[in-house]
Amino acid sequence: MRGRQLTAAVLLGLLQLVVVVTLALDGPDDDTHAAPVSVVAPPVVGTTVVDRVNALPGRPVDAVALSSRTVALERVRTGRSVAAIVVDLRRDTDTVYVAGANGTRLNRVVRRQIAAVEASYGRTVRVRDLVPARSGDGDRRYVYALTGLGLLVGLLSAVVITWHQGPRAPTLARGVRRLLVNTAVAVVAGGVMAAAAAGYYDAPFALWWLVTGLTVLAGATTMLALESLFGVYGIGVATTVLVLAAAPLVTLVHPLLLPEPWASITPWMPHGAALIAGTNVAYFGGEQLLRPVLVLVVWSAISVMTNVVARRELQRDAATTPTTPTADGSLPTH
Repeated sequence: MRGRQLTAAVLLGLLQLVVVVTLALDGPDDDTHAAPVSVVAPPVVGTTVVDRVNALPGRPVDAVALSSRTVALERVRTGRSVAAIVVDLRRDTDTVYVAGANGTRLNRVVRRQIAAVEASYGRTVRVRDLVPARSGDGDRRYVYALTGLGLLVGLLSAVVITWHQGPRAPTLARGVRRLLVNTAVAVVAGGVMAAAAAGYYDAPFALWWLVTGLTVLAGATTMLALESLFGVYGIGVATTVLVLAAAPLVTLVHPLLLPEPWASITPWMPHGAALIAGTNVAYFGGEQLLRPVLVLVVWSAISVMTNVVARRELQRDAATTPTTPTADGSLPTH
């Protein structure tokens, strides 16, 4: 066990070092990272604009050419694109459609990037907001709060279980009971948060319940899985993975504006997936829920499997470890 504890301590220290060093650098980038943008223009012009935009240093924009203005605007309304450029050759001004719900900073950066390309052709742009943010919810503050609260409830649920029953379940039956307790907490706590969110955003309660419940469950199962591997050190590792790794998001900027590697990693982490899913439910009709929901499900599923495998390996270790008599001559029990 000493070797495992040392490995856990080293791993925890390295993870925290990576986070601290990264956060010590500048915060959000001044450019996006492959932000999806749609371009509607006559074929030759559209291809030229798309090639020019995609050739920007660092590939801040991932542009695609579309022939239908309706399709391009629908992509913005459903969150599949952060902006749509509609080129009108009859005028010197083109229209850029954005979703205010994506955040002020993201839209400002995207507008700047598009305007720079348009200026190279001697054209200007005007902006239209298709999905404005709710009053008082600039930069999706409420969605961020729900994401953080969901993960916090999940972590606290796991900590309470650890406090009463230890970091590992000694038997499969106890492991199942732990999972059932976590699931019950996720259902109840997720339901309460979903009711509040559905009322505030006027969005379907069922979708919010799905997102908030899975967020709580992912947080709880991930911590218990790490505890099954590292014992009580798993609490520290889970804190690093689920809390410190989410620290860049406290700036309330869109994940596309986070510096690398956060821009690439965040959508695949529980906090990133929960934020994306919550934003989709709140503002984009839940059209793009599949991937973030699957990310949360996979985190929970892998965590449960990790608990099962870790318990089996510990039992094998205990069965093969030589035992020595205790002071009274009896053999110790495992």
